Amino acid sequence: MQNSQEPPRYVNWGMFVLVLIYAGAAYALSPFAGPLLMGAVLTTVGWRWQLRLERAFRLPHWLGSLMHACAWVAVIIIPAVIIVDSVLPQVALLISRWQSGGPLVVVPPAVMQIPYVGHWLLSHMSQLNGAYLSALLRAHSDIITNSLGQLWIFTLHTFFAALTVFALALHGERVTEMLRLGATQLWGRDSGDRFLAACREAARSVLIGLIGVGVIEGMFIGIAYAVSGLTLWPLWLVATALISPLPFGATAVVGAATLWLTLTGHWIAGLFVLGWGFLVITIADLVARPLLTGSQTQAPFFLVFFSILGGAEAFGLIGLIIGPILVLLARGVWRAWERRLRLQE
Repeated sequence: MQNSQEPPRYVNWGMFVLVLIYAGAAYALSPFAGPLLMGAVLTTVGWRWQLRLERAFRLPHWLGSLMHACAWVAVIIIPAVIIVDSVLPQVALLISRWQSGGPLVVVPPAVMQIPYVGHWLLSHMSQLNGAYLSALLRAHSDIITNSLGQLWIFTLHTFFAALTVFALALHGERVTEMLRLGATQLWGRDSGDRFLAACREAARSVLIGLIGVGVIEGMFIGIAYAVSGLTLWPLWLVATALISPLPFGATAVVGAATLWLTLTGHWIAGLFVLGWGFLVITIADLVARPLLTGSQTQAPFFLVFFSILGGAEAFGLIGLIIGPILVLLARGVWRAWERRLRLQE
C-alpha cells in the first residue's frame, strides 16, 4: 500500500515557499503600512459605534461600514477646510503686503520701546519682506517641493486609511475568524487563543496611548490657542487632537499656528504657542504616552518608553506605533506561557 504521507523534505520545501510568498506580500504592502495600521486603529475605535448605529436604524452592514469610513474622513478633513477658509482673507492681506514690498511681520509699538531689544527686532523684522522671502523660497525650493510631496502623500494615505476602515468594518467578522483559524492551526486552540488575546491586549494598550495623548495635547495646547487669541481656536484644538496620533502631527499643527500668528503681526503670541506647544508635546510623548500605553498591560514604564524610541529608530515614524505593539505582544505571549507553566506545576 502506497504511503500517502509526503516526505519531510517536501514538506519543508513547501513551508519555505509559503514563507517566501508571505514575506513578499508583506514587502509589497510595506509602503502602505502607515495607512493600513491607522485604518485598523480607527476601525477599532469606531467599531462598536457602527454596530450601535446599524441596530438603531436597521441599516445594512455595507452602509454602516461606508458611513463609518466617511465619518473618519469628515472628522479629519472638515476642521482643516474650515481653518483654511477662515485664514484666506488674511492670506490675501499678506499677498498684498508681499506685492507692495512692505514688511511681512509688523513689530508692535510697545515692543519697539523696549531698550536694545525693540531696535534689534525692528531692524531685523523690516528685512523680512516679499523680496527677502522670495529669495529664501528660491534658495530652499527643494525643501518646499518635498514638503508639498509629503502633503500629497498624507492626503493619499488618509484616503487609503479610509478604504482600510471600510474594508475591515465590512469584513471584520471574517477577518477575525481567519485569524482565529490560522492561530489554531499553528499553535493549537489554547495557545492560539492566548496569542490572539495577547494581540488584542497589545493593540488596545497602544490605542489607549494614542487616544490619551491626542486628548492631552489637544486640551493643553488648546489653552495656548485660546490665550493667544487665535481665530477659531476650538477648531485648531480639534485639529491638534485628531492629528496628534500621527507621527509629528501635533508638531505640524503647532508650527502652522505659530507661523500664522507671526505673519499676522501677533508674533509674541506665536512664540508663546510655539514654546508651550513643544513643552506639552515633549511631556505627552515622553511621559504620558508610555504611562497610558502600559496602563492596560501593567508593563514597566521604561520598557514601553524604549519600545517607542526603538520602534522609531528601527521602522521610522510609523515605528512609534509598531514598536510598542511588538514589544507588548512579546511580553503578553511570554506571560501567557509563564502562566501556563505555573498552572501545570
